[in-house]
Order: sequence, then C-alpha cells, then structure tokens
Amino acid sequence: MKLKKILQKDVEKLLGEAAKKWQTYVPSKNDEGDTLFAILPKEKDELEKALQRVNLKDDWVAISPKEIFFPQVENMFSFDKERITEEIETSKKLIFGIRPCDLKGVLFADEFFKRNLEDIYYLSRIEDRLIVTIGCNTPPRKEACFCTSANTGPFAKEGFDLELVDAGNYYLVEVGSVKGEEFINLYSAFFEDAGDDEAEKLNSIESDAKEAINVKVDFDKALEIMKGDKDLTENYKRIGERCIYCGGCVYTCPSCTCFNVFDDKLGDNGVRRRNWDTCVFRGYTREASGHNPRDEKWTRTARRYEHKLKYDYSVTGTSGCIACGRCLSSCPVNIGMSKFIEEITTNKRNM
Repeated sequence: MKLKKILQKDVEKLLGEAAKKWQTYVPSKNDEGDTLFAILPKEKDELEKALQRVNLKDDWVAISPKEIFFPQVENMFSFDKERITEEIETSKKLIFGIRPCDLKGVLFADEFFKRNLEDIYYLSRIEDRLIVTIGCNTPPRKEACFCTSANTGPFAKEGFDLELVDAGNYYLVEVGSVKGEEFINLYSAFFEDAGDDEAEKLNSIESDAKEAINVKVDFDKALEIMKGDKDLTENYKRIGERCIYCGGCVYTCPSCTCFNVFDDKLGDNGVRRRNWDTCVFRGYTREASGHNPRDEKWTRTARRYEHKLKYDYSVTGTSGCIACGRCLSSCPVNIGMSKFIEEITTNKRNM
C-alpha cells in the first residue's frame, strides 16, 4: 500500500487546478442545503464560488453518483427523415469524494451495462475517468448505513484510483491504481509522502469507523435464505400493503439500473430518450396486450428484494444491495433493505 498526504486546506486548490483538465464532479451543497454531485465550472469567478460549496465531510449525498454515468433522463439519438445521429458523451471525468458504498454501486452498474449487449451510451461515459473515494469516519446516514454487514465500507478496498481518509487537518491518501499515481505526480505540489507510522494510524481510524456503524444485520444469512426455497410471501404481502410505490428507494439506490425508452417526436424530427424506471411501478411489467404478470402490489415488492438479494447474486456473485441505507432514509413509510434482512434472518416482524 502506497500512502501520501494532502493538507485539507490544499484540497480546494487542487480541485481548482484539476477542473481545468477534467470535468470535475464533487459533492456540493446547493441553495436548499442538500449535498449532491455537481460539476465544477471552468470560468474563474464561477469556479471560486463553486469551490466554497464543496462538502467532503461525512454528509448524506442524496442521489447516488451513478447519475454521472447513467443520467435520470438522457438523449440516445436524434432522427429525421434522412438520418439518425447518436449522442455519445465522452468527456474526461474526475469523480472526487465518492463514498465507498457508492463506488460499489458504480462498479456494479459498470458490469451491468457491459453484460450481454454492451451499452455504448453508458460505457462511453466511463472510458476516461478517475475516481477518488473518501472513507467514512462516521456514517453519513447514522440510522440507516449498514456497510459493515455487507463488507462495502466504511473504506474501499478496491476499484478506486485514490482514497482519502480524514486524519485531522490532513487526509491520508491511498494509491489504488497507476492512474491514481499519475494524478499525484501531475499535482505533486499538493502531496507529500506519509510518515512511517501513518499506516498504523490508518488502521486505527478504520477500526473506529467500523465501530461507529450502528445498524448491523446478518447479510450473508439473508443471501442464503434468498437462494433457498423459503416461502416469504407473507413478508412481501405485508410490506406491499405499506409501500406507497413512490419510487424513492429505487431512484436513490446506487445499483438500480432499470430504464424505459421513448421517442419524443414532432413532425419528421425527433429524439429517442431513456429515463430511469423501476420494477415497483405497475406499468413496468405491463405487456402490450394489457396483461400484467405482476399486477398485484406484493409481487412487485417481491421483485425488488429478490432482484437485489437473489438474482443479482446468482448472476454476478455480488449482491445488488450495497448497504448504503438510502432506501430506508428516503422511504416515507420506513421500509428499507436492512429492515427486510433483519426480518427474514431473525423471524422478527419489524416493519
């Protein structure tokens, strides 16, 4: 493991320099106080204002950064009588400050869009990217994060180019790839070598961070149950009656990849677009004949849990749930993946 250091007061300057070379995405507080990933502008005055909004503390980023590569609504191509023109986005991207669980979600989406038929609209966006994660010293969603149960945090172990760990007035920086090392060399003025005792300090910070996670469930047992033949119909029906099918859980989920495709046409001209969709919506599985194989509410509830904890795992060896807790935090009726897992693993009704 190669360790570097950067003073926290120098991160703003680093981002200002990086924004000249990359489309730089960082967690930023908007006017309403929400933290979302936003692109740093390149114009000097606007950049200085945007840098004041950067938020790298243990705060809740409301929407997963998967939207950088898989936008909620995107144009696929335009068309007229004569031609079809694809709209492919290929900018050089720096994703700075992504949480370890969200990194798992991005890597999950990467594999999904490569599987079977490669998706050029998604894959073109990830061709030239550099990912800088930041470990969670404390959980962003204190009553919902359960990353230690699924081994998805609070620090990343792979898949990143650089990882920052808050060590007081400076960040420890773990180098995770050749691209990460090249980034440090490019901006060497901001980095220095870590001391001999810094690796031990890093281990201590990680140990404390794991202890700070309050929500703990038997994730592995849940995967075994879902793989088996246990009848969970009553669980699904009870949850289905509570669910209001608002879609909040799936729109905030870092690993949901369902989408719809539609044409927006006026005369001879038009645009084909796709937008996020979800298996919990009734119209998602409705067929052209009008028949819906998942017409009952509880069957759509079952689809979500089975997708995350059964089908994804059977196909990829990785669960579709990355234990970020957003589904619980965003749910107005207090239904979340961790509560479902606790219920089926302990036979204790808690929803």
